[in-house]
Amino acid sequence: MTNAGFPFNPPLHGGTETDPVLEELGSILFDCLRLKRASIEATAYILDAIRAHVLETGLSEGLALRTNRSLQPWQEFLATGLLLSPTSNRPAIAIVAQACGLTATQFSRAFKAQFGQTPQRWRLAAQIERAKSMMTETSYSLTDIAVECGFAEQSHFNHTFRKRVGCAPSTWRKQHASTDSVPDALDGTPA
Repeated sequence: MTNAGFPFNPPLHGGTETDPVLEELGSILFDCLRLKRASIEATAYILDAIRAHVLETGLSEGLALRTNRSLQPWQEFLATGLLLSPTSNRPAIAIVAQACGLTATQFSRAFKAQFGQTPQRWRLAAQIERAKSMMTETSYSLTDIAVECGFAEQSHFNHTFRKRVGCAPSTWRKQHASTDSVPDALDGTPA
């Protein structure tokens, strides 16, 4: 069984065959992370199973490192999935590092070497991009968008958005509004 949304299942030892156990565990993890009320414990058990499977099968030995300091592909997948997990279950960087089999310092250095920014900044950039997408594709209020994107309150969202994008969210939304794509707030039909 495969999940079309599951973005990564590495070929075994440089070949084209994939690991069905890793594929299934990854699919379950992906589904769990997409749930708004995903259990931290369930996610941790799935990550433990993935890590154990990767170590037991020697799969990590078959995956070449991108650089000596960057994350392996399976670590990248786990890290980005966890960093983008629902707000209520979003783990601390130390937990993400542990899931990848690294210390928090090793993980932060490898992540920055690979993505050019710290995990925290990468997560914040992803939150802002999601907010931009929601502002152009929905008629949700900015307060609802702020909460959906993981900001504690709208004022934090406004401050962060303005600092990173250069204008207030409401201004950005007006500048990028497409009258064809934003449904009317009352009846859900395009305006």
